[in-house]
Amino acid sequence: MSIIKINIIEVASELAEKEMRKEHGDYHYDNVFCKEVDEIIVYTEEGQDIFNDLYDEYYSFIENLEEK
Repeated sequence: MSIIKINIIEVASELAEKEMRKEHGDYHYDNVFCKEVDEIIVYTEEGQDIFNDLYDEYYSFIENLEEK
């Protein structure tokens, strides 16, 4: 078995975004979770709160995994 080193921040972010897309659909301009600001798609306040909660859950889960 080989040991894989990961960037916890990157993995937790990717998983949180993936779950948001799964639960709330792909991002569209000016929906409940995203909006366009200066030609960049950003989370709304509600979307950011959901992302942050998911991120925290994934980060904690990954951080607590133990090497076997």
